[in-house]
Amino acid sequence: MKPTDVGTWLITFVGMKAIVTGATKGIGRSIVMALAGAGYDLGLGSRNLQDLEYLSREIKAIYPHLEVITKSCDFSQKFETRNFADTFINYWGNIDVLVNNVGSYEEDAIDHFNEKRLEEMMNINFMSAVRLTQPFVPEFKKKGSGHIINICSVLSKKTRKNAVSYSISKHALYTYTKLLRDDLRNFNVKVTAILPGSTNTSSWDGIEAPVQEFVQPEDVANGVMMAITSNGMVEELEIKPINPNL
Repeated sequence: MKPTDVGTWLITFVGMKAIVTGATKGIGRSIVMALAGAGYDLGLGSRNLQDLEYLSREIKAIYPHLEVITKSCDFSQKFETRNFADTFINYWGNIDVLVNNVGSYEEDAIDHFNEKRLEEMMNINFMSAVRLTQPFVPEFKKKGSGHIINICSVLSKKTRKNAVSYSISKHALYTYTKLLRDDLRNFNVKVTAILPGSTNTSSWDGIEAPVQEFVQPEDVANGVMMAITSNGMVEELEIKPINPNL
């Protein structure tokens, strides 16, 4: 298996259900394809409905037995995100895996810091996860099983001086993840923080960067599947480029 391939998982989860946000590109798409390969029915969300429909057709062509439900959503918006959650709660009742992947990376610095940029980063990188996860918490507790995976960042535990708003938002997501874990582990529900370093995604479009040396989206997907298939709880997993300067 090449390093950029998503592994074929021996454990199958036929009939189990997973929701992935930011599903059509980069890390999200790789996670979706890994979950599909493991037999999960899928609830997929992103802003672009056309991209969602294309991904759905691709999955169904390979895995025709899977149920794939798509719903466009701007996860930076409170009511759209809550409506997205309600759609799946009303249709499925409960789920097995929730992957809060949607996010955005932008660069800013203290000298050029403004509240509007911070608010935007908080809404997409932090509040989207809160607004989507909270409606499912009672369902997870009632079921007594499940797994919430939040795609955080290495900047959830440190800072980058040219990514101030992003760093703050990912710190918030990491703290929320730890609080969720402390509460839900008493109900046999797992919560995992995945902390990728610089990853080859569209977030770097327009920014000069050696993306060929970055973590690849498939690396993150393999980490997610390792956490899901583990008997224990993978509390957090950092995945960094080999080059320490990236």
